[in-house]
Amino acid sequence: MLDVKIIEDNQLQFLPSAVVNGSFLTHFKNGDIITTSESNNHTARLYYMVKGRAKVIFLSQEGQTNLIQFLKPNDWIGELEFLTTENTSKQVIAIGDTTCITIPNVLVNQYLLTNVDYLKNMNQYLTRKLLERTDMMIVGQSYPFKFRLASFILADTYRGEYSEPHAVVMAYLGISYRHLLNTYQQFETAQLLIKVGRNRYQVNTAKLKQLAGKAISR
Repeated sequence: MLDVKIIEDNQLQFLPSAVVNGSFLTHFKNGDIITTSESNNHTARLYYMVKGRAKVIFLSQEGQTNLIQFLKPNDWIGELEFLTTENTSKQVIAIGDTTCITIPNVLVNQYLLTNVDYLKNMNQYLTRKLLERTDMMIVGQSYPFKFRLASFILADTYRGEYSEPHAVVMAYLGISYRHLLNTYQQFETAQLLIKVGRNRYQVNTAKLKQLAGKAISR
């Protein structure tokens, strides 16, 4: 059963009492898999993030992985599997300590999929996410790559350390291998990053935030 304060703090008063009573909090550590959705197969639970961060990874049939997006508090996880048939396989992985409200499949099917208030909230949420992605694309086309890379690193950093395969970064940001390495080298020269291993860096979070913030103020 969920605490009333959790419901109020996250503005989830639209949830039916049966859902509130049957749901619970789940805590994840850095690197934990929150959920895996297989192609054409419904997830077992619906999640709502109240603390922490996560990243959504696309799993191809060839074994390749691509980062799709980052998630933050007030994001739903697994909502699309309940609204439509998924044709892709994905994993959601926690970044740092992450807490989610967990709603079992049976409660979603019985109480939420026909609940007008829930569907209205979900429509607003999906619209907001679409606008966020559109804004991200505009930023990608309007600002130099270093600003986008700075924001990406900040979103992916845990306890001052950043580690992501080059192929994943290249695919997510739409950049060449050469351009990515050159920008990493620029960040190292500016002491924004300190390389500590293969694809592993210590992050100067304060300086990176200043750089990422310049894109917003331009």
